[in-house]
Amino acid sequence: MSPLQRRLTKLEQYRQSDDVEWELDRLLEKAGTSRAAVMAEFGSLWAYRDWLEAQGPGPGLPAKPRPCMPAGAASGTAA
Repeated sequence: MSPLQRRLTKLEQYRQSDDVEWELDRLLEKAGTSRAAVMAEFGSLWAYRDWLEAQGPGPGLPAKPRPCMPAGAASGTAA
């Protein structure tokens, strides 16, 4: 991989990270809080995520979906 390709790959990773951060801020604002408030109360976004998972699904919400498994993964024959 050329230096230019490596740099373009790194820039794309940063752009994707910025998109995720923007979406997180938007969802937190919609929930009536902010990233700064979450960080002040929980210390990290990981701790907040763990706390949310421990709360379980809200009323009228489905349980957390299980990860998808490729066909045959359960029997050990996945390609």
